[in-house]
Amino acid sequence: MKYETILFDLDGTLLYTLEDLTDSINYMLDKYGLPTHSIDDVRRFVGNGLRMLVVRALPEGEAYEHFDEFFHEFVAYYNTHNLIKTKPYDGILDTTKKLSKMGIKMAIVTNKGQTASESLLNDFFAPDISIVIGDNGKHPRKPDPAPINLALDALNITDRSKVLYVGDSEVDAATAENSGLDYVLCTYGFRGMDVLGQFHPVAFIDHSSELLDIIK
Repeated sequence: MKYETILFDLDGTLLYTLEDLTDSINYMLDKYGLPTHSIDDVRRFVGNGLRMLVVRALPEGEAYEHFDEFFHEFVAYYNTHNLIKTKPYDGILDTTKKLSKMGIKMAIVTNKGQTASESLLNDFFAPDISIVIGDNGKHPRKPDPAPINLALDALNITDRSKVLYVGDSEVDAATAENSGLDYVLCTYGFRGMDVLGQFHPVAFIDHSSELLDIIK
């Protein structure tokens, strides 16, 4: 095998989460009497974690006088409303099961909060994937290589030449490059080729099943 380990981004790569994120942030904005956003707006806001989503969604960003209250309430609301419209992308579960049977080690590395990430992993990907490194406030977020390093440590991986990172955004491309990893970018996620085309991954994929050939 050319690659023996795959690290996946979560939102926009494994799971379609955009509608639940949009509904949750708009619920909060409406509650606080602030203007809401379209799903395309929120698509542009995501990728750097829930805090940055809130910063981008609020008219005044972090300068908003009730920012901390809003943010913590949003996280609590999203954590209990993140399975309403969220679903794996087409073919994802079949692909991860096949990769697991092939003996490929896998983990998820995401800027989503650790609590929500663990919940989604258990709901969709266990036992084929059992490790998720999310944002627990104790380490830098992607594109910093810190969460990648934590995932590789958890998998007991030292040879990065056999590790493939799979994501869907400019944050993911930068994460892989900062970590010295080969990477694949998914064109079916939250970013189009107008954004992804500036990068040089091993491959652009339109469907997760293409990974089965790329790793060989």
